[in-house]
Amino acid sequence: MQSIPYSVTLRPKIFVFTVMGTYAALAPIAVSSVFQHLLAVPMSVLLTMVSVCIFAVAWIMQREETSFKALNRIGISMILAIALPAFLSIAASIYALTVVQSVEYVAYFQHSLLNRLINIGMFATLSLLILFFIQKDVRKVTYSLTQGYFVGLSVLVAGGVWQFLHFTIGYPMPGFETRAFVHSVSEDVLINFRLTSFTDEPSFLVPFLIDGLIIGGMLLSKKAYSLYAIPAVLVLLLSFSVSGYVNLAVIVFSATILLFARGIIPKKVGLYAIISILILGMITVLIFPQLITALFMPIIGRLDSLFDVMHHSRLYMLVFPFVWLFDYSSINALFGFGPGSYDFLARTKYLSHQGAVSGTSNNAFIDLLFEHGVFGGLVFICVFIGVFVYLWRKRKGHLYNSIALLLWIHLGLTNMYRSDFASPRFWIIVLIVIGLTELAKRNITLSDRRASSSYKKKVTT
Repeated sequence: MQSIPYSVTLRPKIFVFTVMGTYAALAPIAVSSVFQHLLAVPMSVLLTMVSVCIFAVAWIMQREETSFKALNRIGISMILAIALPAFLSIAASIYALTVVQSVEYVAYFQHSLLNRLINIGMFATLSLLILFFIQKDVRKVTYSLTQGYFVGLSVLVAGGVWQFLHFTIGYPMPGFETRAFVHSVSEDVLINFRLTSFTDEPSFLVPFLIDGLIIGGMLLSKKAYSLYAIPAVLVLLLSFSVSGYVNLAVIVFSATILLFARGIIPKKVGLYAIISILILGMITVLIFPQLITALFMPIIGRLDSLFDVMHHSRLYMLVFPFVWLFDYSSINALFGFGPGSYDFLARTKYLSHQGAVSGTSNNAFIDLLFEHGVFGGLVFICVFIGVFVYLWRKRKGHLYNSIALLLWIHLGLTNMYRSDFASPRFWIIVLIVIGLTELAKRNITLSDRRASSSYKKKVTT
């Protein structure tokens, strides 16, 4: 008699976890403009809205009370660090209507402000609901998110390999409009394309590839991980993304430090390996200087203008918001021009060498600084650094804390060159980090059992 109600209550939970995994799997593909514009409503917004409704109904059906105090503090802090300054920024935007007195600002206020508020509200609600589920069953939630997300990341890797075959041997591939061409280079190049997979440009792709390298190391065996990592690194290298190369170098360095700290790699072995790699690299450059130069010309050819603020569009959009923030009033400098107000800049500010600036700086910290002001920007940065400090102090404990720290460092890096705090990827990484810290706190593994000493050794390896 006990099995009937159990099966009835189990099915909605299974459905919820399936939706979580599906949502996470579609997050990497959602950055593709082709996928985004399949319908009148952006697909990422539609998927998030549907997921929020399903999670809300499932939670109401459970009829279980959970206090906010029991929820993970990292998650609550991240939600409040964006939501509370957003409310203050709305008040500042109303004040700005009387100060700016601009047709462009009114156009932003009538359109982009509402869209941004909807996105912030949806992701805050989605994250809050998943925090409730994490509190009740952290293993299944974290398992669903990591497995689903990794499936989506694998699709991007497969798309990159497919694109490589298309460019090299003419293997048929649909004609996606991406920035796969080499630009800003005047000299001959050995490879005249850049891999973008199904994304719009290399800098969209690279964060996902590194996400997969980190998460795959936790989910896969050594052989399976090699089968994933080799093509993923190949696609990353052939993306010729400067920011991606720097990102990968920092993550490899951070992972090495963590492995040393945990004693997984003996310091002597690690030191010898680093010296050997450096010597091998120097020898390769000395023997094949022209080949190496031609191979990496898509990057080398852009270095002369990389740090030229007036002629590098991304750098221009990173630097000048600090100036534009103080153009009007101290109130707006302190609390911002409103959620999504970078759209106002896109309507009024122009690059020195081409057209109007983009609707985003591609830097989450700069976007928040202009939208939420000095106050909101500092609140977000302080919370983000606070989470980093917490994970750093826990790095020598459970392995999951070290993986969470590595993901957090990676999220901070991608926030600087290709990230949006109102996007599925941002919150999925935050929720995976939260799930890993909760698993570590409760001494639970992603498998369906408590962490035994033998299993810990296997996972650590």
